[in-house]
Amino acid sequence: MDLNRLFETLKTAGSVTPGEAWSQGRSLFGGLTAALMLAKLQHILDSPRRLRSLTVYFVGPVDAREPVYLEARILRVGKSVLQGEVHLLQEGGVRAVLLAAYGEARHSAARHTTLLPAPQWQPPQNLSRKQDLNGLELPFLRDLDLRWAEGAEAFSGAEQASFGAYTRLRNQSGAFTLPHLLVLADGFPPAPSVLLNRIAPMSSLTWTLELLHELENISMDDFWQYRVETDHAAEGYGHTEAKMWDAHGNLTLISRQTVTVFG
Repeated sequence: MDLNRLFETLKTAGSVTPGEAWSQGRSLFGGLTAALMLAKLQHILDSPRRLRSLTVYFVGPVDAREPVYLEARILRVGKSVLQGEVHLLQEGGVRAVLLAAYGEARHSAARHTTLLPAPQWQPPQNLSRKQDLNGLELPFLRDLDLRWAEGAEAFSGAEQASFGAYTRLRNQSGAFTLPHLLVLADGFPPAPSVLLNRIAPMSSLTWTLELLHELENISMDDFWQYRVETDHAAEGYGHTEAKMWDAHGNLTLISRQTVTVFG
C-alpha cells in the first residue's frame, strides 16, 4: 500500500486498515504504528510546526488486518512549544500511545552544533538488499531496502550487539515526510537480536526519537545511514541507541528503544 495515501486518509477519517502486508509477527509493524499516529497528529495542527521529539509506548499487539482508530489532541500550546498526544485503539482498547513535542526556533546563546559525521561505508549500490533477516521473513520487508554495511546481522550469535546499514523505502511515491522517516527508523531488527543464534520473538516496549534537523531535499529514492549500539541487554530486555544520517550526511535523528526479548 502507498504510505502517502494511507497518511492522507487520516486527514478526514478516524480509522484506517493497514493491511497484512505491514504485519510483523502477531502485530502491526511498529514503525508504521508510530507513523500513523504522527500523521494523525500533524493533521490537527493549526500550522506546520518543528517537531523536536516524540515518545511511543507500545501497549499491546495491533492486528494489521483490522481497522485501527486514532484519537489525537493538543495538550498545550505555549509561546514556542506545542505538545500533543495520540492514542491508537483497536477493539475498544488502547494499543499504542504517542507523545510529541514541537518547538519553534528561538534565539539562544547555548549552541553546540558539531555533530557526529556520517559513517564512511562503501556505497549502497555495492551491497545486496536483505529480503529476510537470517531466515525470518517479514511481509513489510518488501517495502524496505535494507543493506548491511558493518557489524553482525540478526540471529547470528555475535558477541557485539551493534551494526550499521543503509535504508530507504521501496514501492512508494510522492513526498518524503516525517512519518516516512519513522517507518525507516524502525525497519531494522532490534540490535540485541544479533546476540541470539536462533530466531526468537522480540518487540519494542518504548521508543523515543529526537529530531535534530528538519527534512530538506529528501526524496523517496535517497538512502539513509543507520547505526545502532546496545547499551545493555539482560533479563529479557534490551536498551539501544541508534543514529540516522540523511543522504547529505547530516545527523538527523537519534533513537532510543527499550525492547523485550523472548529468547
